Amino acid sequence: MLPDLTEETALKALQEFFQLKPFVLFGTGTSCAVDKDFGMKGLKKYLSIHIPKYDLKTEQKQQWENVVEKLNNDIDFEVAMNDVQDKELIRIIVDETAKLVVSLDQKYSLDIMVGKRIWPAQMLFKRLVDNLPETDRTLHVATTNYDLLAEYAFEQAGIPYTSGFAGGICRYLDWEQARRCMTYTEKNFVRNKIKTTTKIKKHIELYKVHGSLNTFMVNDKIVENNVWVKKPENFARVMITPGMSKYEEIHTYRNELLTKYDKSLMKHSAFLFLGFGFNDNHLLNAAMKQQLKNYPSLIINMDSNTRINELIKECENAWLLYKSGNGTGIYNSRFRKELIIEDKCLWNPEEFVKEILGG
Repeated sequence: MLPDLTEETALKALQEFFQLKPFVLFGTGTSCAVDKDFGMKGLKKYLSIHIPKYDLKTEQKQQWENVVEKLNNDIDFEVAMNDVQDKELIRIIVDETAKLVVSLDQKYSLDIMVGKRIWPAQMLFKRLVDNLPETDRTLHVATTNYDLLAEYAFEQAGIPYTSGFAGGICRYLDWEQARRCMTYTEKNFVRNKIKTTTKIKKHIELYKVHGSLNTFMVNDKIVENNVWVKKPENFARVMITPGMSKYEEIHTYRNELLTKYDKSLMKHSAFLFLGFGFNDNHLLNAAMKQQLKNYPSLIINMDSNTRINELIKECENAWLLYKSGNGTGIYNSRFRKELIIEDKCLWNPEEFVKEILGG
């Protein structure tokens, strides 16, 4: 018979996890903690109002109705988009999705930047970056989010980061140059001579595997531009859905990001998930599943779901924290049942840092 999970055992396991250097993947849940309209219900409501305003052709209407039906059945947006074949309809959906996300992003950007509002995972990322070992000063992070809430939070917390783009107002994808921007020089006296050495800042490498509000297709190249809050006419946002794989340049860009994601994944032996629902098969691929079976992982979500529950049962090294009533549920498959800790919101990354990591 499996043993019962005690609070002492659970908290010790959680603290020991953070002695490792995890690969981090955060999803929409981190944005929904700021505003629920970032989530599927908000998107479904917005698109249901605005897409019918377009003069859609008969085939486009049918494809859109299929999307609505799937969204009504709580199917993930990416999965719902699988049936959309019409390029014009894809672009309409992406543009309208962007309008919603942009409006929400701009609503909270300044407050996060000046510290009036704290992005829920900000303290946790600050702790992870500050505690990076001197021999490996890069925290590898992936996200499915289009918005820039995390980037605002990194700026506010003084966390250096790069998403792989380098340049001026328009930045082009160049990981090598982007990494150079994460370095600094240090001068020291060695045998009465000044010796200059190049050091790497403790920083985040951010893989936005679904694209971002600030990435665009310009002259057949992907660029990052923070000035273009409103999309310039005749330019396409790089916000990637399965249907957008028909755009060769964007498909190539995503493949490159997923390749970097996979390579980074295989170099890690610990994995942290924040607000991620495990609905993306591109990310929850065979390589990821194998890593989760072999190495420790921690999932911190407000809610669990069927896919997460199945994953936890298959991976004995995986721990799950989720909201349970007014407290927190903690589960690991090596124990008989979940542990419920009353009156503590450990599923909230901010509270988790205070209670588990001490500050």
